[in-house]
Amino acid sequence: MSNRPVIFVPEPRKPMSLLKELLEPHAEVCVGGPEKWTEDDLIGGIPEWDAILVTSREQVTERVIQAGTRLKIIAKFGVGVENINIRAATQAGVPVTNCPGSNAVAVAEAALGLILASVRRIPSYMKALQGGAWREVLEDSIELSGATFGIVGFGNVGRELARLLRGFDGRILASDPYVSSDEIWERGAEPIDFDSLVQESDIISLHCSLTSQTQHLFDAARFKMMKRHAVVVNCARGQIIDEKALANALRENVISAAGLDVFEGEPPEKDHPLFSLPNAVVTPHLAGSTHLAHERIFRMASDSIIRALMEERPAPEMLLNPEVYENTPPSDGTLYSGEEN
Repeated sequence: MSNRPVIFVPEPRKPMSLLKELLEPHAEVCVGGPEKWTEDDLIGGIPEWDAILVTSREQVTERVIQAGTRLKIIAKFGVGVENINIRAATQAGVPVTNCPGSNAVAVAEAALGLILASVRRIPSYMKALQGGAWREVLEDSIELSGATFGIVGFGNVGRELARLLRGFDGRILASDPYVSSDEIWERGAEPIDFDSLVQESDIISLHCSLTSQTQHLFDAARFKMMKRHAVVVNCARGQIIDEKALANALRENVISAAGLDVFEGEPPEKDHPLFSLPNAVVTPHLAGSTHLAHERIFRMASDSIIRALMEERPAPEMLLNPEVYENTPPSDGTLYSGEEN
């Protein structure tokens, strides 16, 4: 039996050849498959793993971490780490890392795509045309040029989206309690309180982290605050929107349309109520999936893993619990401003 460290990747992402090229000189790389690894599955395997590289699909709970007797690092593929119990990892002395900014361009571009598709109802018109309809089904929509855009969460993705939106010569609003007004102004947006953003925006794009404060941040009351022609887009985390309230708001024309790349439960059921609504544009959590984004993620995650296996400290911008190296009280795992994917 080999004495080499073992790195486990439960959910393979392309290009796996690059990941193996980066990691195999340092360890054995084991890869899972398309099936979701449950908590019990992870508990059963983790005693044999020195490192684990997870997506948002796997729940790295306290029980999983406690079973990882050889575990030297938990690395996240991407940014959001709400599926990892950071406090438990810190107490166990296991560093947790992510890849900030790695997919910011990809997610911002996907958000812009959902904005355009939702405002102009492109998927529903395509379906109508394929069914034999023509211009009799058209309804007027707003124009993006000169519109008011609201960005909730002004981290890497929110800032990149603001850059893309400047070409529309509109007003760009940003709400983020963890980013200074000066920094928001410097990035080409206007700082504003959250309720005012909701009330004044024609298009709202969500790029905040999922926390206890942002769970169902957009509920029935929030949708009623929005303009009737307003569009909401979510490329962050599904739980930020109350999907039942959103479905009702779309059916009753409380708001005009929505574009969703993420859902409260993933993957969503085939009969999800939003799938049958003509003013809902939905995609399968693809916002961060580009060749360049994956390459950045693999290089960043591999760097963290290799450092941990060599008993070195990961880069500070990727290390989420520096307490494991500083002998300070454990973190509560709170996520600050930024993006999810």
